[in-house]
Amino acid sequence: MIGAMKRWILATVGAMVFSSWVPAARLDVTEEENGKNLLLGRGDLLVVHLPSNPTTGFGWQPVFSKAGVLTAEGKACYLANRSHLPGAGGTESWIFLAEKSGNMTLTLGYARPWEKGKEPEKTVSWPVTVHP
Repeated sequence: MIGAMKRWILATVGAMVFSSWVPAARLDVTEEENGKNLLLGRGDLLVVHLPSNPTTGFGWQPVFSKAGVLTAEGKACYLANRSHLPGAGGTESWIFLAEKSGNMTLTLGYARPWEKGKEPEKTVSWPVTVHP
């Protein structure tokens, strides 16, 4: 009887621990989804993959219409194309964490950071909703 009670308690505690642990969802987007509404839950990851060529001095710079809803998880990661040709482009990827509930717009501009006051060469933008 005591052995059965211990197993029941361990099973109940284990179920409570594992039911409260849910891995974050991940949403990957590219230029093709530009302008589409993105829906995330708190704790989800938004991964943005955009064509880039750092040899030109250009890079993607994020702009948030509202602070705190999404946060960048570090700087962008760059992966070169397989061609291995000098000056060939690749893909720049950004990871954003859905920090708190709310609505905002995430915009990334492809620009040279030292060219102040100049409009980005390209821009992509997504309306983002983060639900609790």
